[in-house]
Amino acid sequence: MNTVTAALTIPEFCQANRISRGSFYNLKKAGKAPRLMIVGNRVLISPEANAEWRLAREQEAAEVSA
Repeated sequence: MNTVTAALTIPEFCQANRISRGSFYNLKKAGKAPRLMIVGNRVLISPEANAEWRLAREQEAAEVSA
């Protein structure tokens, strides 16, 4: 059975990942933010983009600590 998870707004993404909005925009400026989709006048982050972003950050942290 497929379950559909709703896309997140930037504030929802920040809350879910326990980062500040300022940190999100710093990541975006550095090219490390998740993929964004524009739907009408809303900016959303898909569940897949969120998962990919988390994996990339985990891999980056592992490389730094190695």
